[in-house]
Amino acid sequence: MKFVRILSGYNHLWAVKDDEKETDELSLLFRQWSNFDYLLDFFFANLDDLQGFFHIEKVSDAIRDTMEDAEELERLILDFPHTEQLDGLFRPLSLSDNRAHEMTREKARNWERKRHSSWLRIYAIRIEPNVYIVTGGAIKLTATMQERMHTQQELDKLNVCRDFLIQNGVFDQDSFIDFFEED
Repeated sequence: MKFVRILSGYNHLWAVKDDEKETDELSLLFRQWSNFDYLLDFFFANLDDLQGFFHIEKVSDAIRDTMEDAEELERLILDFPHTEQLDGLFRPLSLSDNRAHEMTREKARNWERKRHSSWLRIYAIRIEPNVYIVTGGAIKLTATMQERMHTQQELDKLNVCRDFLIQNGVFDQDSFIDFFEED
């Protein structure tokens, strides 16, 4: 498993980089969420969830909402001063993650979104306060991640990354930087 630093010179935001993919997971998400054809295919394939859970009838509305939300979420996660306060953007994925303090599974979204709740999710492992490794993300149109294959895959990626880090002796930012520099 490889990792890339998202902002040069800063050690608080990282992303998984699969050798099979051209870019890291965070960059890939924002590319997908601004790609009309990708979104068109996704929302037609998940139309029942879109209409049933969010009560949005038109795919064109969903695409517009996604592109607007993605732009705002990208600003929230990458622009200063937000990137120095990622703990305000990321929240524990579950109650079990809420009890732990480090190496937790976290999710980020635009928590202040108007019109309807954001369905965009960025998933990450929290190494320590304000230090995150993005493992992926999804358009989540259901109540739980286990309900759809694309969100279950993101949950699996979170778990694999956390297990990998623990198995390689990562428990805080310093141990992660040591691991990263050895790799």
